[in-house]
Amino acid sequence: MKKALAVLLLPFLGLSIAAAQEVTLKPTVSRPVYFDVSPPLRDMVKQVPGPVDRSWKDGAIPNRFGSDVDATLGQGSASGMDAVRQDQFGTLSGDTIVSNFDGLWNVSGFVPPDTYGEAGPNYYFQVVNCSYAIYNKSGGRIFGPVANSSVWAGMPNNDNSGDAVVMYDENADRWFFSQFSLPNYPSGPFYQMIAVSQTADPMGSWYRYQYEYDYMNDYPKFGVWQDAYYMSCNFFGNGWIGNGAYAFDRTAMLTGEPDAVMVGFSIPPGGAGFITLYPSDCDGPLPAAGTPNYFGYIKLSTPQKFGIYEFHADFTNPGSSTFGNLLNLDVTSFNMLQDEIEQMGTNVRLESLDDRFMYRLQYRKFPDHASMVVNHTVGTTGGRAGIRWYELRKTSGAWSIYQQSTYSPEDENSRWMGSMAMDTAGSIALGYSVSGPNMYPAICYTGRKKSDPLNQMTIAERTIIAGGGCQTGVWSGRSRWGDYSGMSIDPDAPTTFWFTTEYYPYTSVSNWQTRVAAFTFDNNFSTSASVTPSTFCEGDTAQLEALAYGGSGNYTYSWSSIPPGFTSNLQNPVVWPSDTTTYIVAISDGTQTKQDTAWVKVVPAPQGSAGNDTTVCAWAYAIDLVGTASNYKHIVWGSLGDGHFSNHYTLNTIYYPGPEDRANGGADIKLVIFAKAPCQGKLFRDKHITIDACTGTENTQEPQYGLTVNPNPAHDKATVTISMPSQTTGQLTLTATDGRACYSERVISSGQVLDQIIDLSGFSRGVYIVTLKTDRQVITKRLIVQ
Repeated sequence: MKKALAVLLLPFLGLSIAAAQEVTLKPTVSRPVYFDVSPPLRDMVKQVPGPVDRSWKDGAIPNRFGSDVDATLGQGSASGMDAVRQDQFGTLSGDTIVSNFDGLWNVSGFVPPDTYGEAGPNYYFQVVNCSYAIYNKSGGRIFGPVANSSVWAGMPNNDNSGDAVVMYDENADRWFFSQFSLPNYPSGPFYQMIAVSQTADPMGSWYRYQYEYDYMNDYPKFGVWQDAYYMSCNFFGNGWIGNGAYAFDRTAMLTGEPDAVMVGFSIPPGGAGFITLYPSDCDGPLPAAGTPNYFGYIKLSTPQKFGIYEFHADFTNPGSSTFGNLLNLDVTSFNMLQDEIEQMGTNVRLESLDDRFMYRLQYRKFPDHASMVVNHTVGTTGGRAGIRWYELRKTSGAWSIYQQSTYSPEDENSRWMGSMAMDTAGSIALGYSVSGPNMYPAICYTGRKKSDPLNQMTIAERTIIAGGGCQTGVWSGRSRWGDYSGMSIDPDAPTTFWFTTEYYPYTSVSNWQTRVAAFTFDNNFSTSASVTPSTFCEGDTAQLEALAYGGSGNYTYSWSSIPPGFTSNLQNPVVWPSDTTTYIVAISDGTQTKQDTAWVKVVPAPQGSAGNDTTVCAWAYAIDLVGTASNYKHIVWGSLGDGHFSNHYTLNTIYYPGPEDRANGGADIKLVIFAKAPCQGKLFRDKHITIDACTGTENTQEPQYGLTVNPNPAHDKATVTISMPSQTTGQLTLTATDGRACYSERVISSGQVLDQIIDLSGFSRGVYIVTLKTDRQVITKRLIVQ
């Protein structure tokens, strides 16, 4: 954004973390305030970017939030120990720089450039604060530079305010371009301008949208997802007032629907301990429908955390959208940077922007897991800056930190303003700026292959371009740099990385230049193993897959397993393990051998029993059932008779026979066991209950309470003697063997023996069941009426 820095006091950061996390955020739903379709960009009037008067924003919007915020968030010491610091350079060579050329320059006279760009099948599209240009992949500029606002030429409220982001949506073969517009600053309303190309040609026509906000939507960052284009921003009103998280209906935008819905949430400031958060941005195959977008942030205060929110956008019923389910992951402790970045030839130090993640939070889906990668600037020894980076992984459970490290080789230079991405082979590239007391700011990169040792950038650091000068300008007490850089993946060559950021060809106040470079690690020999599916039901099969990259190109394969028992020399064998197994592939190119692993989880099929068949006497009021089950999702009891269960859904339950059961002399019981995913189907287990008259046998149940019947057999009346603890209430009933209730009386004990007289006159001869039921026990006795 074309703005200058100022320290901003944020006393409301004292909001307790616990209180903020307990707040249920409510979605807001809105639609564009303006929509149209542009003529082809190549036919439109080209607005050439010119000098920008930025004095009107001087001191209004901060870049780094300032010392008061640092104190609140818990800024640490730069001299503390970083337990995951990598203090040595990587040693692997063989990477290739495919393209390396100058990009846009400071035609508008503002700092910083806010450099970003992405590659499509045929073009590289680069944006800076208020202008953009399109290049072929050899570096030839074929369009621009023109003002960012020219994309929305002719629309109302269209101001060239900056903070532009471009994305290539590879699954739709479209381009996405956005910039905020602040025509009424410092008053509102404020706007986010969004354009989606009608075709894969970025110089063709675009669907153009304009969305309105009550507060200034600063620092907007975007991510592509299966259902939406997601955006985060920092809101400013009278100071910083929190963060915004938004979802724009991707399907509607791709088809040019004029009323494409925007669902948003406002996150109050400071509660979770972060200042800026990013949406996840998917490269490669999109996640499954219903997968939430993951918004990430780094919490600086102790204990330091990697926070992940889930954004579920529901465009069918937008009011049901949710933002929450916060997951806090512990990270290895890191240090905030105490001093800014040194550069040769001047005492002016460059700003580090170490209070947030760097753009992007990249997401990539593999057959057996999903990964996200991101980085931020930290302090290391000697007051220098290093880059803390993370890879997160998710299989069937929650996200976890798979690897993390601080890249800070032992020299006198700082490394900061990084951006990172992962390619289809699982390799990671990290691009960044490098500067120190004896060098001008330069542009470099490093990286790692998937099968390299964890927590290490193993690729030798390579310079894209060495700086020829330093930045001497200072604005509002700071020398702005960045605010971010851009690492992306070539969709047509998915193991090729594209990186762009700024440098100075000569010393000046603000005449920055940007650089664009494409490079690949393909000549570095590496391996990758996967299994599909990674979780399956016992008895099914899975497909192993081994891939090799670089090296000689002539590969041999050797598979083994843990536990042992499986071997194969095929590249992609089929397996049918009976238990959870790790498969190891060793791939040789003739001179080197590298290994990778794939893990498969076997879910056993369900097992269980309803118990043995059993016989009970007719006077039994209730029958205990004890079922067994394993490897199941849930169970349910059922009966072919007319009885009922105390609980259908627990293994241990009680069955109460009905009149038909008694008349039929028994009941057939079924225990239905439902399989646990990914297994399918149901398992049926039967139990037969025989109900016997037992006329020659007394009731052998041993009641805890006392119940006797005299005389027995009886004719006109019978006395039922009851003993129960004091203050116990029970229900005394007399039931015929056909289930017909003949008598019922509520009894209350005062601690004394109770005698309850039952008038039997009019009763038919036969066997009856006397039952005393309390909240703790059921007692039955047989009564013969003559």
